[in-house]
Amino acid sequence: MAKTILKLKEEDHFDFLLFSIICQQKDYRLCRELNLKLDIRLQREEDYKVFNGKRMEDQEFAFFRFITPEEDEYYLVSNRCSKGLLIPEQKQIDYFIIIRKGMSRIDDSGILGALKEIRMVLGVYKVEARNLKSKENLIF
Repeated sequence: MAKTILKLKEEDHFDFLLFSIICQQKDYRLCRELNLKLDIRLQREEDYKVFNGKRMEDQEFAFFRFITPEEDEYYLVSNRCSKGLLIPEQKQIDYFIIIRKGMSRIDDSGILGALKEIRMVLGVYKVEARNLKSKENLIF
């Protein structure tokens, strides 16, 4: 019987939009503003756990999720917890928004503009996940 091997390219893992946000407000307040501005319904999920090999301990980050009927996936994850950073090379960033496209078209410049309009957001940037050193922490 023939064996079939499927190989995923690195690009397949990081095929999503990534926005970094600087915001000094609590996660639930930012989540509410995002829901209003982007017309989505992010809801709190179980904390996102990442094992830190240097410190030999688990880190837990606030995690929100919403999936549209068109199968677009929106995630808000905190970059900070009491034990460290999700993406250590991004020390100035407080939150990340990850958008995995489903069947609808998503305009990344439109989302970036909408995020910049939120008053409590001090800064927002589009980031290429492939260029991050700790990019594996963003795969869930």
